[in-house]
Amino acid sequence: MNKVAFILFDNQEITHLGIKTLLAKTFPSHVTTDVYTKSDLRTVLRQTSETIVILDYTLADFNDIGELLNMAQRYPLTRWIIFSDELSLEFLRRIDTSSETISVLLKEASLDECKTAIRLNIAQKRYLDERTIQTIAENNLDYSQNKPILSETEQSILRMMSLGKTTKEIAAEKNLSFHTINTHRKNIFHKLEVNNIHEATKYALRAGILSVAEYMI
Repeated sequence: MNKVAFILFDNQEITHLGIKTLLAKTFPSHVTTDVYTKSDLRTVLRQTSETIVILDYTLADFNDIGELLNMAQRYPLTRWIIFSDELSLEFLRRIDTSSETISVLLKEASLDECKTAIRLNIAQKRYLDERTIQTIAENNLDYSQNKPILSETEQSILRMMSLGKTTKEIAAEKNLSFHTINTHRKNIFHKLEVNNIHEATKYALRAGILSVAEYMI
């Protein structure tokens, strides 16, 4: 995105004004459109789908999370920042596992966190604030308990993979062969019962192998 179009969908007047002011001051070259219903949102998305929607889901007129996920799937170029006071564990789990274009930012977030979330979405990256990740992890203890424990070497390689390093780069840093790192990668996926690096990274975050701060850099 060179010049980002923001859509602000927050029916709480004070935070609507606050976010709009933040966008105007921090991202002055970008355009912000206000919407107040999902019908208005659809109308704007049909005109420009390459945009960032800042949405208070709890005050919006979506019937359920499925409706939101369907809209996100229909407009794959659109990025979403859910900006709400409280979100249920089930909602957070669905968002976490269902869409890479939807970020979560709680309204108790600091100004710096708000700016970080927006900047990451401008860069086509997802943002989940630390409280959200902790909520999912703390209420999903069985996830970690039921997963095989990775060796120290495997944890180190998983961390590097999660940070975006290639197999070749990891091999060079570890002074190991490409084939050896590739074998470790396959073993990690097999042990965690995952099929891709996105799923493996979520495990790394939950297990504390990778910190949220490192992942968001």
